[in-house]
Amino acid sequence: MVEDVRKNGYDISGDVMKRPPHGYPTDHSRTNLLRHRSLIAARSLGCEEWLHTPEAVDRVLSAAADLDALLMWLVRHVKRAA
Repeated sequence: MVEDVRKNGYDISGDVMKRPPHGYPTDHSRTNLLRHRSLIAARSLGCEEWLHTPEAVDRVLSAAADLDALLMWLVRHVKRAA
């Protein structure tokens, strides 16, 4: 899912630890994702003329749709920190 989001032009960032959390081997297949304390998917929408028109709603909703699968996975599988 993260690769699909990247392919849609989003940058993936966040607070990343140096190593995976305790209990996970350093050679785990998802080490790069396990190291994230937070996960941010962002893409600049620019500051074009459309920003002040009804088209802005369509562009923002399109971006939300791009991220929907990733967000739903996170909601289902990631537990909140205490």
